[in-house]
Amino acid sequence: MKKSLYRQVMFVLLMICLMLLIAIAIKIEVFKGLSTCVVFKTIVSIMKNSYVSSILCSILAVLIIYITQVYHSKKMLKKDFRCNEIIEDVYDGIEIYCKLKDEIPEKVERMPDEDVLDKRRRESLMFYEFYKKNSGDVDIITLSLSYENNDLLIDSVQSCFLINLNFKLLSIVNNIKNRLPNLRKNYPEIKELYKKYELEKNEKELNDLGNRLSTYFIDLRFMAMYWNELLDYLGYDPTYIKMFIKIYNSKYDTMEDIKQPAEVRNLRAKEVDKAVRKAIWQYKIKHFWDK
Repeated sequence: MKKSLYRQVMFVLLMICLMLLIAIAIKIEVFKGLSTCVVFKTIVSIMKNSYVSSILCSILAVLIIYITQVYHSKKMLKKDFRCNEIIEDVYDGIEIYCKLKDEIPEKVERMPDEDVLDKRRRESLMFYEFYKKNSGDVDIITLSLSYENNDLLIDSVQSCFLINLNFKLLSIVNNIKNRLPNLRKNYPEIKELYKKYELEKNEKELNDLGNRLSTYFIDLRFMAMYWNELLDYLGYDPTYIKMFIKIYNSKYDTMEDIKQPAEVRNLRAKEVDKAVRKAIWQYKIKHFWDK
């Protein structure tokens, strides 16, 4: 859960208290002295100007429309079962990466009197041993973060949002799209190089494998970071996503669901959404005092 119910309730109560204090202050004319302030008079005179007022109203209207559009787009995107499945896989990849990231080796400093070739071999062995031990997890992370179906989520984000006007979202999406070719192209080559070294145990192939892995793990780190930024921006809750997919798959057959018209899928998604939110609220109420 992103926030405990206790914190949400306390925040609402604090806002209510703040509004009541402001109302009381206005009632007893605490702010009356501001009317004699030069700065206050200047602000009032500027606001009375019709030209300034029209500009401010236009800016406010654009902001309201933009915020409403972003909220509506996020809401519609969360109703897409296909996107939710992709997001669940991406979350799984991010979680596995977070467990491994502290173990991923990095290039080391050259020791005194150490030959350059010896240093290179030592680094390559570090990357090779790590990959040999965690190749299964690296496979899952790579597949989760760079699977071709992930393009569907990126396309959905681009079509839902006025992305060219949303510089933060545009930057995140472009970062993901720029890194994707690196993972999709380089990882199959790394696997082939690893298999070749396992068979031949050649020094040159070990060094090549070490160099490729060191660069690849950097790409993997940035890709996990960018995906996490995107999902945070969209306001996705891993708990909600995992429960949604679990309940949806338990109630409906995936192959049969794909054949249904969009109206039927939307109704099913709404039904599952209500069930998930009900379960989350029950959990929050049960653990109300957990901060």
